[in-house]
Amino acid sequence: MVNGIVLPIKKVFSLVDSKIIVEIKDDPRKLQGRLVAVDEYLNLHMDETIEMEDNQRGRTLGTVVIRGNNILSISPIL
Repeated sequence: MVNGIVLPIKKVFSLVDSKIIVEIKDDPRKLQGRLVAVDEYLNLHMDETIEMEDNQRGRTLGTVVIRGNNILSISPIL
């Protein structure tokens, strides 16, 4: 590994206990919440999760688990 390169899995692990937005494959909705845990398959455990559609707040989901192969993107909320 070349110095200065951050692997994507390490970046996601660094987001634990912070707010994130997750985009799901083949679904216009996004999930916003606090990342509680992540594993080596990028399965996510999120808490305080809400559903967002067209940048509008939707349902409150609470605690969710998202399977890694259903995730299109993960981004931190700044």
